[in-house]
Amino acid sequence: MISCFKQVKITEIATAVFIILYTYTAVNKIIDYRTFKLALVQSPVLVNHANFIAITIPIVELFVVGLLVFSNTRAMGLFFSLILITVFTLYISCLILFARELPCNCGGIMKALSWKQHLLVNIILIVLAAWAWIIAKTNKNIIAINRNS
Repeated sequence: MISCFKQVKITEIATAVFIILYTYTAVNKIIDYRTFKLALVQSPVLVNHANFIAITIPIVELFVVGLLVFSNTRAMGLFFSLILITVFTLYISCLILFARELPCNCGGIMKALSWKQHLLVNIILIVLAAWAWIIAKTNKNIIAINRNS
């Protein structure tokens, strides 16, 4: 059994990781919108929905950041983080398995990773999001209890 203190730390670390990740990726997509949209157009899976996805994804990422920032919506934010990272991981998996040519990789710091390395990072993030979400949803008062001690 993990102590209350450790559970709080796990959720705080996961929350910080996802706030940084989604803020960074959303801002990067907005700043370099053309490159992001071009990558979507070049994707064999998303080509028909590139315009919609190019607008929607940064908005959704920033919405999730908003949920993560506030303690009363944090569990929901962790749940949506889990969904987002899982969907993106499934997308990467499909590309790796079925695409003849892979579109250009992410921008920013993730650009240095190969698609397989990116997949591994995402799997780790899925585990982190799931773990933190389970802790947050089963112990909704954990942060308030810990701060009052």
